[in-house]
Amino acid sequence: MAKMQVIMPVTLDGFLPDKDEELMEWLRTDRNGFPYWEERAIFNMYPHYGMLDLMDAKERHKNNCTFFMKVEDGKSAEYAGGIFLYRLVDELVIYLLPISYKSGKNITGRIQLGQWSLRDAKTFRNDICRLVYHLKI
Repeated sequence: MAKMQVIMPVTLDGFLPDKDEELMEWLRTDRNGFPYWEERAIFNMYPHYGMLDLMDAKERHKNNCTFFMKVEDGKSAEYAGGIFLYRLVDELVIYLLPISYKSGKNITGRIQLGQWSLRDAKTFRNDICRLVYHLKI
């Protein structure tokens, strides 16, 4: 079965950062941000991809196949919420940004239930922390 991976930036208070946020530009362009995962994935998931099709594709592909979904706006956050709802995510990568908004689109409340295991953590010079979690089965 293929691996489903969701990559999401989160502010310290659990919100989706604004797309114009300076640190989001780093995530979109730096080799340690989204490009790091895009290079390793076999398929990129986009919000128009149907859930039933996604479930079927996950079953049909082998373990070495990775489906990658980056959350960077409200539409992709809604879609990721559906992927979590259907319990399709195997790996969650959180880029914790050293900012707080106190309002906005809360995305941490959508993460699927289950026990997550921290597999990797890295802090970058701009104080962004990358946390990689795997769902325990």
